[in-house]
Amino acid sequence: MATQEIQEYPARRPGGHVSFNISDAAVNAVRRTAGMLWRHKLLIGVTMLLGTGAAVGIAFQLTPLYTAETLVMLEHRKTSVTKFEEVLGGLGADMSVMQSEVAVLKSPTFAEKIVDRLNLVNDPEFNADLRPPPNPLLVYLNPRNWIPDSWRDTLQGNRPVFELTEEEKAKNRRTSVVNAVLDNLNVRPQGRSYVLSVTFDSEDPRKASTVVNTIAQMYLVDQLDEKFKATKRATQWLEERIAEVRKEAREAGDAAEAFRARTGLTASGEARTISTQQLAELNTNYVLARTQREAAEAKQREVTNLTRNQRSVGTIGDVLGNGLIQSLRRQEVELQRQMADANQRYGGKHPAIQTLQSQLRDLQGQMRMEVDKIVQGLNNEVELARGREKSLKASLDELQGKVDEQQKSTVTLRTLERDAETSQTMYETLLTRFQEVTSQNDIQQPDARVVSQAAIPLLPSQPNKKLIVILALIASGAVGVLLAMLVEYFERGFRSPHQFELATGVRGLGIVPMIGRWGRLRGSPAEYVIDRPLSSYTEALQSLRTTLLLANPDGRQRVLLFTSSVPDEGKSSVAGGFARICANAGQRVVIVDCDLRRKGLHRMLGLENRSGLYEVLSGQAAVQDVLQTDPRTGLHVISAGHGSALPQDMLGSARMHQLISRLALEYDRVILDSPPVLAVSESKLLAALADQTVFIVRWGKTKRETAMAGLKELVEAGADVVGVLFSQVDTRRHAQYEFPDSGRYHGYRRYYVN
Repeated sequence: MATQEIQEYPARRPGGHVSFNISDAAVNAVRRTAGMLWRHKLLIGVTMLLGTGAAVGIAFQLTPLYTAETLVMLEHRKTSVTKFEEVLGGLGADMSVMQSEVAVLKSPTFAEKIVDRLNLVNDPEFNADLRPPPNPLLVYLNPRNWIPDSWRDTLQGNRPVFELTEEEKAKNRRTSVVNAVLDNLNVRPQGRSYVLSVTFDSEDPRKASTVVNTIAQMYLVDQLDEKFKATKRATQWLEERIAEVRKEAREAGDAAEAFRARTGLTASGEARTISTQQLAELNTNYVLARTQREAAEAKQREVTNLTRNQRSVGTIGDVLGNGLIQSLRRQEVELQRQMADANQRYGGKHPAIQTLQSQLRDLQGQMRMEVDKIVQGLNNEVELARGREKSLKASLDELQGKVDEQQKSTVTLRTLERDAETSQTMYETLLTRFQEVTSQNDIQQPDARVVSQAAIPLLPSQPNKKLIVILALIASGAVGVLLAMLVEYFERGFRSPHQFELATGVRGLGIVPMIGRWGRLRGSPAEYVIDRPLSSYTEALQSLRTTLLLANPDGRQRVLLFTSSVPDEGKSSVAGGFARICANAGQRVVIVDCDLRRKGLHRMLGLENRSGLYEVLSGQAAVQDVLQTDPRTGLHVISAGHGSALPQDMLGSARMHQLISRLALEYDRVILDSPPVLAVSESKLLAALADQTVFIVRWGKTKRETAMAGLKELVEAGADVVGVLFSQVDTRRHAQYEFPDSGRYHGYRRYYVN
């Protein structure tokens, strides 16, 4: 960029710690930015003026649009007229429902109803085919019209591959009208409320109000229409379903009755039949018979076990409760007691004892006979119990099979009865629902209501000219600043000797201000230094003279070369003005025009070019013959002269060396006006002859790469470059930069008389 930031070295605190002043850096950054904007204020101002002017022109060419607004609120509080569920449920109040209703209002289908209702197809505002031809100037200024239709259709892919019929064309026109209506329609929820804001833009305020009010009314009608359609569909479906269910209920009832009659089940449909009752009684008898048989078998086993043990035969009476056995048992006990007494009284062989023993044997035999009878009776009783149990078991199994079959029939009957009951219940439910839906047709209400009708707008809503102008002003200002930044970036010239010194290390000798327009009209810069001795231009050359004197206190370095990288950098003007100032100060000064190609120094000093350096170097004239004296300052001048030989051969010759050496002995200052370094090679030859070289750079114009390349050529040629001098400096703009020498001359212009 043209402005290079000056290196700011951080201050050191005592102890070696480095501290940074962040606030100063920020202030410097703001100052540099403000300076950049101020330098390009003209560019920014013109950009803002053009951009804002174009926006104002466009804003006043736009057709004003009027916006009408109506408010529609979705009903979130439902009035329950009936207790049965509605066929078409009411709307909720969440955001998804709100957005769904917005989509309904913005749908093409709904817009078609509005178009048909208001006959907008025949309205030129929405039908482009009915509009008058536009202004030819506006048509020409539209960039889209500069491209042929065939190219535009090809690029956009809109070129039809077949011809449309009249019906299709009419449908397309209708679609375009619908799209135009949707483009002017805007629907949005109002915050977190249940209110929808419906707005419509139109060129006619009355039309905008009419359309938006029609949209609100049609929205309510559309809701009712959808509910009636839903009710009608539900009624039709219920009628068909009722007929089917009525038939199914009748068939299910007939099937249950027929099965009940066929199976002989009770009319109540329960499982209690005659066979079931018989089965219960027979099962009770069977259980009783089995119990009796088990008891008889138990007695039989016990008696059989007792009979096997002769000692236990007497206990059979106790077991069975037989009175005879018990009596015989008492007699046996009495005989045994008598035998025991007889044994004690008479001994074992006594006839009485034998008689008692015989009686005891007879008694025991009688007991065994009775026991055998009892056992035989028990056996007969067991066999009888077993036969009865077997008979009851057979009857029970037979009856159980019959009951099982009847039970299966009962299950089937219950299934048939449930089917018949379900069909009947469904039939009654559908019939009730049909009556409710039929009665619901008379109480349908929309789920929204119009809160506010749209009034006729009195002022246009678009275009907002004030906003357009403000936005255009801001945008054009931003573009202007961007352009200023681009200009700063692409300005490749140096803006300060300090900047050049940082880039190359070559000392800066100062700046030479640009002479004003009126000053240039009065004469050359060399004349200006005499006519305006107190001007800033003259002061800059005086400052250069002082700097060079301080750099050469002993006065040994007398030969001074002025050169630059490229032409038109002002080196001849600076050299001529500097020579006159030195001569006017009483020094013996001679200036030599070493540019044998352009030969312009004599004209600048108001002298002639009869003979000069060429003639001296070619041997056609002596030095004293070509010397001219400036009448105003006494400056001696050697012009370029006339000749066509190669300049580099002439300036690099031994005679040139002798000439410079002779002049250095005779004058206090020998000033050489050299051609540009990068244009021709003579400057490098002259740089080797000069004691000091002043490198001229045009402020802000010479590219940095060019200036540095020219300086490199001089250094490589052995020149002693004493410093760089910036010429043609715009001091006003130079003061706007943040360099150490910024503001020089311009900041103190009251000291000068330009």
